[in-house]
Amino acid sequence: MCKSLKFALAILAGIEMSLTACNTISDRSQPTPTSTTPAQTPPATLQAKREDYQSIALSDVGNADTLTGNDPQAIALSTFGNIESEGGSQNVTVDYPQANQAIVTITQTGVADDSVGSIRYRVEFQQHSSPNGGKQWKMIWAGSQVKCHPGRGHQDWSTELCV
Repeated sequence: MCKSLKFALAILAGIEMSLTACNTISDRSQPTPTSTTPAQTPPATLQAKREDYQSIALSDVGNADTLTGNDPQAIALSTFGNIESEGGSQNVTVDYPQANQAIVTITQTGVADDSVGSIRYRVEFQQHSSPNGGKQWKMIWAGSQVKCHPGRGHQDWSTELCV
């Protein structure tokens, strides 16, 4: 009887260890920490995207009034969308990675330039409260990339100058 009891206990202990090893549910007795302070720096993914673009000084393209408004796409187009093209085209996309953040990408092809064939702008906006109580979008960062005409430099999106 003693041998069979030891054998049964060994089997039960083995089953328990097997089931414990298979259990993927973690201990949820402790609350998940949350952050209540807003992010002061851009998320790493946004920063990585920014590194792919040549930064544009916002003071060179407008003032506080022209870089703020109700529609991020309209603000971006009024700032960067008016170009001369040689039968080219313009494509605009707007992404909202967070509720108070917008990213407008303007891609212009057929640019009237002897070395640059295409330009792409990345324009970032932050939503904030306006003095009249509504919400406004403010341009907080902009950058550009270019593709060169064949024989005039790189053929991929880059911050390098065309020749």
